[in-house]
Amino acid sequence: MNNPVNYLILAILILTFSCATVLPPPGGPDDTLPPRVSGTTLAPGSINQNLDLDLILQFDEWIVQKPPPGAVAISPPISGRLRLKADGDKLRIYSTEPLDSSTTYTLTVTNAIKDLRNNPLEKPFQILFSTGSYLDSLQADFSVLLQDSLTKKKKFPVVAFYPIGKVRANKRYLAKFRDSTLTAETDTVPNVSKEIPQYIAQTDSLGKGTLQGMQAGLYLAIAFLDENNNQKLDVESEITGIATFPFKLTEEKKHLAFSLGDLDTSSVTLDAISQRGNREIEFSFSRSIVFDSLNCFFATSKDTLLPLEVYTESGSKNPVLLFDNLKNDSLYTANCLFAKDSLGRRLDTTRASAKLKFKRIPDDEITPTAISKIEPARGADDVLPELPIKLFYNRPVSADTLKFRLFVNEDTVKAVVKQVDAVSLEISSAWGTDAKIRFEHVKEDSVKMSLQFSTISRLKLASLKGKIPGGNASTIVVLQEVTVGKTTKSSKPSKLAKLAKRATGAARTLGKEWSVKSDDSGNFEFKGLPKGIYSIMHFNDLNGDGRLTSGSIYPLQVGEPWVMYEEDLILNSGENIF
Repeated sequence: MNNPVNYLILAILILTFSCATVLPPPGGPDDTLPPRVSGTTLAPGSINQNLDLDLILQFDEWIVQKPPPGAVAISPPISGRLRLKADGDKLRIYSTEPLDSSTTYTLTVTNAIKDLRNNPLEKPFQILFSTGSYLDSLQADFSVLLQDSLTKKKKFPVVAFYPIGKVRANKRYLAKFRDSTLTAETDTVPNVSKEIPQYIAQTDSLGKGTLQGMQAGLYLAIAFLDENNNQKLDVESEITGIATFPFKLTEEKKHLAFSLGDLDTSSVTLDAISQRGNREIEFSFSRSIVFDSLNCFFATSKDTLLPLEVYTESGSKNPVLLFDNLKNDSLYTANCLFAKDSLGRRLDTTRASAKLKFKRIPDDEITPTAISKIEPARGADDVLPELPIKLFYNRPVSADTLKFRLFVNEDTVKAVVKQVDAVSLEISSAWGTDAKIRFEHVKEDSVKMSLQFSTISRLKLASLKGKIPGGNASTIVVLQEVTVGKTTKSSKPSKLAKLAKRATGAARTLGKEWSVKSDDSGNFEFKGLPKGIYSIMHFNDLNGDGRLTSGSIYPLQVGEPWVMYEEDLILNSGENIF
């Protein structure tokens, strides 16, 4: 083994295999800083560029050596394939086909580019250049209302622009997407589920962005979360939003505001049914169902059974239907005549039946009835006085068979019990601010469950009055609690959750949400708020459904306009004016 040749072979093997995988260096503090572009061989804003696209970006640290598809986008589209090759802290971007002459291009490097610690670019990097003697000078600014979950996952949408009108006939890249039943002259409206956009750019971590180097004209502007990085909308799996239609781009500076939502138009289907107990049958649909719309029943060759009630368990989207008198070893067919989801998409009645062989479960094998969730949480402080206690069970219960005791500041008070559905109850009484509540579930004079919490101090309550400029009776104002630098105990953020960070970079968690309608003049008022920090936005509820809608692809409809204010509100106790 002392042969020098053996040492040489060993050294070569070690060098070969140590270079097979690029890993971050071990030890030291965690690297949380994003990579940054520190140089480029193609100067931004340059003109008369060569038709052969080939440039190198220099980063301030090593990046992942296999950039994913869609990590770099170029607008307008090119005939060749955009190729990427990483080498340490450098990224080569090139194409095998020449660019078009006399054309302004915008190259966007997205946050799919990450360093070896998986930190993505903080914001997209753009290079504007031209193969002609001038640069197209128009630009579009945009904002996308980000969901809190997207911000935490560092998934940011793209904004895409599709040409409208007869100008489409002159776009060579559209030829392969054109409907064969249409001539170029009659193809005037984009088919966004098939074609790639003429211009595309990504938002930053705040949902904001700018696209430069655009030509004047009419466009369909949409935002979507490009999950598969193919720079094309997949409406069945990617959330989308439409700001305005058509969007006229001129010298006048304009700003587009998008909200993202599920715009999939496919029907609801019944996927399966399963037995939960001797009365409870779970129905699994492709989407969450509005229970009031559900019309399902069981049928045999001799009989038809209608459900007694419909409910859902805490944490589940599937409805459970209660049936009486189901017979052991009997085959039942579930038929659903109608159902719809919250967006009005209806059940496909050709895919709305399923079979079940019912088997009676012995009583000792049935899961015992228990409380699965309680609101507010045990030991909670600063609970608002008007909120009832909510009990969620794992199986159907009847309020008439249950016994409760309620104490407010150690005084016994009457508990008002409301059966919300088969598995949930609400308990309320006349408790106000500055109260200590003790609630007990009693069985055979022994306490089976105890809950204690306290309501908010009167000195911590705040109110907010204000006026939305240009607001009217369709304007809805939304406040959402903000916790900076630590996790909030508030409920899960909804779609209107906007930001997890502000310009300061401090971590922000969004919690409970309040909303009110304005009057005809845009005046609004919130009462009974905990003092603290809030984000504020408002939108025009044009369809009257009480929620911010994102538009529609088929048929083509724009989303509802909204405004999110950059600064958070700090509400002190007492009256506050917006």
